[in-house]
Amino acid sequence: MPLVKVFLKNRQGIDKRGIALNLRNIMQNVLNVPKQDGPVTFLEIDSANWFMPEGWEEEMVFVEVVMFPGRKKETKEKLIKEFADVLSESLSISKSSIITTLHEPSLDNWGIRGGEQASNVGINFNLDA
Repeated sequence: MPLVKVFLKNRQGIDKRGIALNLRNIMQNVLNVPKQDGPVTFLEIDSANWFMPEGWEEEMVFVEVVMFPGRKKETKEKLIKEFADVLSESLSISKSSIITTLHEPSLDNWGIRGGEQASNVGINFNLDA
């Protein structure tokens, strides 16, 4: 069950719903997650609170994906690349302005289905993608 957060400088006129749907489609295709999984949250930061280091693009986008562990290196590489492709095109920014971080806490560290540890609940999709 991937959870996606997209951090970006506040901007007008972007289709967040469309971007979220595209990111969810990528997760379904690349990670083989069920259609109902993969919430995407946008965290827009006001320009008064957005400070990039010298030499960095002003329109940086930071993506954090928290997901169950076990995917292959190639799968994660494909996810990162496809996320960058969609975000670059959708936001009209350079792919080099996108940083994606994948976090894979153990199943013992996930509380799902009313407070059950994910390690004690049957996961109904293949994590070895």
